[in-house]
Amino acid sequence: MSLIIESLNHQISDGHNQRKLLSDLSLAVGQGECIGLMGDSGSGKTTLLNLIAGLEPIQQGQITLAGVELAHASEQQLSELRKKQLGIIFQQYNLLSSLSVQDNIAFSARLAGRYDASLCRELARQLDIQSLLTQYPLTLSGGELQRVAIARALSAQPKLLLADEPTGNLDDNNSAGVVALLVKLVKSHDTALVLVTHSHHVAGKMDKTYQLADGQLTIISKVV
Repeated sequence: MSLIIESLNHQISDGHNQRKLLSDLSLAVGQGECIGLMGDSGSGKTTLLNLIAGLEPIQQGQITLAGVELAHASEQQLSELRKKQLGIIFQQYNLLSSLSVQDNIAFSARLAGRYDASLCRELARQLDIQSLLTQYPLTLSGGELQRVAIARALSAQPKLLLADEPTGNLDDNNSAGVVALLVKLVKSHDTALVLVTHSHHVAGKMDKTYQLADGQLTIISKVV
């Protein structure tokens, strides 16, 4: 398993009160498995991704990523885990404007000590952005930026990819194309994917989709 979540509980401050956001939540994600995560705003989807990424402390329960128990990991261990085992695709892309597309794609791989020029070229080819390699982010469309962000995340060969509304800024046609490519790529690289989305169409491309409500995950057998 790439990711194991066991009996996770998490509270947040809501005014003067504490609100239980996640309640005894458990989830297992295997290598190459694509998981969709849906839920109302404020249901805890982004918080769950942050906990998986080690960006927020675990209050109760356990998250195991690539064999590392996050609740017992040091800040250095968490940092190494994020560099070498985890990829993140942001809704706002978060590309570096001062770097070319080629250097943006290589950035995560270099950080992880896993730079592979041939892999970066192949990702660019598969995502149909090889003609953009010498351009800079400010010259690209939203769909092109998202494809570069996907290539960058996969260039480091992570065990798990987290995506928070990765197609939220794209129109339906671009969204469908990006999601289809993303699923194809993570499957070919045996990378697990946990993707937050409000789109039923996007969720329908996942192997499994869960609804997060009242702190619990409920599997959606068929997304329509």
